[in-house]
Amino acid sequence: MTNPFSLAGKRALVTGAGSGIGRATALQMAELGAELIVTDIDADTAAETAATIGGSASAHAHDVSKAEDWARVYHATGGALDILVNNAGVMMSKPFREAPIANLHRQQAINVDGLYLGMQGALPLMRAAVAASGETASIVNISSVYGMVGGAQFAAYSATKGAVRGLSRAVAFELAKEGIRVNTVLPGPVGTNLGADWDAPADADGNPIPPEAALAAWTSLIPMGRLGEPRDIAPLVAFLASDAARFITGAEFVADGGYTAA
Repeated sequence: MTNPFSLAGKRALVTGAGSGIGRATALQMAELGAELIVTDIDADTAAETAATIGGSASAHAHDVSKAEDWARVYHATGGALDILVNNAGVMMSKPFREAPIANLHRQQAINVDGLYLGMQGALPLMRAAVAASGETASIVNISSVYGMVGGAQFAAYSATKGAVRGLSRAVAFELAKEGIRVNTVLPGPVGTNLGADWDAPADADGNPIPPEAALAAWTSLIPMGRLGEPRDIAPLVAFLASDAARFITGAEFVADGGYTAA
């Protein structure tokens, strides 16, 4: 009997694969037999991931907010594409009362526009994959629990990750009859280098909170008592990409150590 969790014979593109959840996901998929195309804004880290995978894995510098970068990457890959993981993202922390609109625009460009461009560009490649394999193709978009609940100093980030949820559901509904599945993973707090622009957290009086105290306070909100790790998320993404999830689309999966369970 064929193993439905295997990714053998499938081609997968993972954005933001130079580190964190993206790298863990690329490595997990490679272990399951997929041919990997890894991209990242940092060409060196993408190359490191591809080198770790070895074999036919390829790496590309990639700014997901730019349509021309998506066109270049898709042209370089050629052929069919079975799996797209829209993982690249940025998280910027700033109190809402002080945050310029540019804070929202930058996160929107990467976290939302990047998914939109990536999914549109993938369609002809995924239609080719579905026609060739007779199975479904899979898009997995990475949102965040902050797309479900609010977080102090994360108003713009929360807005973009909420947009990912709505965009994913709408596209899933539209593409279901074509055999292209779209699902969303919502990680809780994960120890990665996602943060690009952080204001020091402050208490109600505006006094800075020491980083170690802020981390302890954040961790205390997670019932499992720890931050997540990239390896906690990667197997879930790989499952949604596999034929084991062939009847799952338009769904959301939370992996947060119980953070949103209350």
